[in-house]
Formats: sequence, C-alpha cells, structure tokens
Amino acid sequence: MTTWGIGRFMGAVLAAMGLALAAAAQAQSVVVYSAVSPKVMSAFVEEFQKQNPGIKVELISGGSGELFTRLNAEKARPRADVLVGPDADNFDAYLDLFDGYKSKEDAAFPRSAIGPDNKYYGFSTNFQAFIVNTKMMPADKAPQTWSDLAKPEYKGKVVMANPAQSGSAYSQMQQILQLYNWDLMDKIVGVATFVPSSRLAYQNIAKGEMPIGLTSEFNIVASQAEGFPVVAIYPKDGTALINDASGIIKGGPNPENARKFLDFVNSKKAHEMIVAIDKRRSARSDVPPPAGLPPASTLKTFPYDNKAATVNRKANLERFDKVFASK
Repeated sequence: MTTWGIGRFMGAVLAAMGLALAAAAQAQSVVVYSAVSPKVMSAFVEEFQKQNPGIKVELISGGSGELFTRLNAEKARPRADVLVGPDADNFDAYLDLFDGYKSKEDAAFPRSAIGPDNKYYGFSTNFQAFIVNTKMMPADKAPQTWSDLAKPEYKGKVVMANPAQSGSAYSQMQQILQLYNWDLMDKIVGVATFVPSSRLAYQNIAKGEMPIGLTSEFNIVASQAEGFPVVAIYPKDGTALINDASGIIKGGPNPENARKFLDFVNSKKAHEMIVAIDKRRSARSDVPPPAGLPPASTLKTFPYDNKAATVNRKANLERFDKVFASK
C-alpha cells in the first residue's frame, strides 16, 4: 500500500473511531424517577444536560407511593438510577433499595438532612399546613389545629391524599398519630374526602372545588402566585419539620451518571432553582428560604419521628385501609 493509501486508510479508521465514540457518548443516559413538580424537574433536566451534554436524562414522574411500588417490583433488575423528591421516611423504610454515596455537596447539608450511610440527601424542607380557599370559607372559620379536622362541621369539606399513595399524606397522618392517637385519626377519616394524588389535595382547593385541604406549604405559596384565593393555616398544635430527599438506586443501569445527577440535584444552583420555581425551603444550609413563607422560628413545630413512621408504616396503612373501607 502506498503512503497515500495508508494515510487514507488511517484517516478512515480514525473517522470511524470518532463516530463510534460520538455514538457511545450520545448513548449515555441517566434514568430518573421523580416525585417533584414538572416545572422544577424540567429546569433540572435542561441545566444538567447543559452541564453534561453527552448524557441524556430519561424521566419518569409519579407519586411517591407509585414510584416506590415500581422500585420494589424492579429491585431484582432496577431500571432507574436516581429517585428524587419523596419524603425521607419513605427512604428510611426502603434503605436496602439505595446505594450509599457521599456527594460532592455533602458539607452544605446539615447532618439531619442526610440519610444513614449517605443513602439519601435532603431535597427540600417541608412544613405541612392547611390550604383554605377564602372565597369558600373565611380563614377564621377554618380548622386551626389537627384536632379541628375531626369536627362534624367540616364533614365533606376537607380533602386529604390517600396516605398509601402519597408520601406527604402519610407524613400528615403520622403527625396526627404522634400528637394524638388513632381515635382522632379514625374521626378524621370519617370527615375527610380522600383523593389518590397529593397534587389534587391542593389543586381542588385552589380551583374552588372544596374549601380545605392538607398540603406542603410551598404548594400554597405557588397557588397564591398563580392568583388563587388561598391562605395557609399552620396547625397551632404543631407541624413537624420534614425533609424530602433524593438518592441513588442500588444496581441501577448507569451508576456513574447517577452520581453526577445526584451531585447536580444537591448543588447550590439546583437548590436555588427549587426555591425560585417551587417556593420550597431548601434542605441546604446556605440557601435562604423563599419570600412569602414565614420564618420557621414563628411556627410551633415538633420533631418528626422518622423511626416510628418507618417501623409502623405497614401497620398504620393497614389500619387506615380498614377504617377507610368501613366509612
């Protein structure tokens, strides 16, 4: 072969290798199960792919209960790499589904926002509150405490998500059980209307379909920003400090990209996006809370018993199903 021919041949080989490498880069992906709002996740995906142009984000959204059901069904052969957004007690109940990973952003988080063996990191810090449509009910006539929810006058006027299908709804039930007992929860089940999605528990109120709902505080601020006539009432008998979280799924198909995505989700930029877009309080120590939310110091709060929520989860949900079925 002539020198010219060898040059052409090597050029073709190098070109082919370049195409193969480009194709391999294009084929890289990370599969994300998300329980957070589409607006936040859309912004996350756009920014992450801008920072990592060779990695495609494949996104599957759903409620916490739905996503954990999927993870359990897939645990022999996981299809996703990262889970973003469910309450931390959900992670505590299924720690064996997650890989421990010390994020590059670890130092920015309080220890209380990091799971055992670094199996999850706090996403946002939530207070649960009552959302009230003031066109349907004056705020001073609405429930002021968890125990008020059981009053007969509110029958058919309160919306809650099903705690078996929503992480935030399960945490609401756990708070009631911590402060009171099943006698009160039984009465609340008899009064409330239950919906399958935590989203419906505030959207139905904002739209004027029902006057009272239970939801995370940021959903109320976001509804106010959209012009809906709603206010937040924080239970005077106390609201628990709760983190939702994100973690890497054990045995997922793209472990390296999973670590990159979790580092991004944990970054200050991502948490500033959480605050700006969803009006959530960041779980990081260095990101200020959104405008419109009261300082935590002005609220009556109590420690959320993650251990009890986790250990008693199965029994609590079985008890709820029994009471709900007998309504």
